[in-house]
Amino acid sequence: MEITTLGSGLEVKRFGGTDGWPAFRPALLRMRIFAGVPKGSARRYLGLGLMIALTCLLLTGVARAQSPLGDINTVFNDGCDLYEQGDFGLAAEHFESLIARGVKSAAVYYNLGNCYYKQGHTGRAVATYRRGGMLAPRDSDIKTNLNLVRSVVGFRDTTASYDLGGVAVFPLRLASPRELMLVFYVGYYLTIICLVCVLFFGGNLRRKSLRILIVLLVVTVGALGFARYGVSRFNNGSDGVVTSEKAEFMSGPGTAFDELARLPDGVEVRLRARSGIWVEVELSTGDIGWIREKDIEKI
Repeated sequence: MEITTLGSGLEVKRFGGTDGWPAFRPALLRMRIFAGVPKGSARRYLGLGLMIALTCLLLTGVARAQSPLGDINTVFNDGCDLYEQGDFGLAAEHFESLIARGVKSAAVYYNLGNCYYKQGHTGRAVATYRRGGMLAPRDSDIKTNLNLVRSVVGFRDTTASYDLGGVAVFPLRLASPRELMLVFYVGYYLTIICLVCVLFFGGNLRRKSLRILIVLLVVTVGALGFARYGVSRFNNGSDGVVTSEKAEFMSGPGTAFDELARLPDGVEVRLRARSGIWVEVELSTGDIGWIREKDIEKI
């Protein structure tokens, strides 16, 4: 396995609709904004100036959000070197230290999953590959290694959509939260441009910009919502992986209940409820039972 390195008029009729708030609101905003501002080209220059100022503000925020995290590359590369030297345990410690520092990188999770698999920690490898897949859902290397480990375990994937919840998160199977945030930033910038055109220009440009603005608002808000949900899903998932060799699968939360089966390392489950040190889980077969919390790694 390879290591991944890392208009000028104020006619409200052009907005359509019936008399009332929806039709008059844009006109009221225009009259307040343009009070004392000369018509014609001066108004357009004002609009362009506002657009440039908002763009600079947006770029400044993006730059601050991507501030460096110190010697991350050094630790990452050292971990890669240790992996190539066959010291999988120490390499895993390097990648784990990056995750502990808040680094969310598919390459880090992929390499860490490789380390776990080389050490025989099948369940931890599955969990780590799946976390990496959330950050890079189209990564073919992660998919290949995850499927390989699953074939060794012999249990089917529990993440297949069998309810409306799976359909609702379909965009997260195509794009990562970071990519969705990029769509949000681009959509936000284009929304500003269209809004400036609607407020500061007229004629056909204003009408077209208004239509585009509506579409951009839907896309931008949707991208932001899915991105935040993806982050929440990454931090507070509803799935888990068995990480012990023979986890007791009980009919109830305790040893006093009947033992239904022994689950091997690497079996993926869906978390349902919790009672003390026990967690109710559902297998891909639909069977429901209880497992000790220490025998599961939450995804």
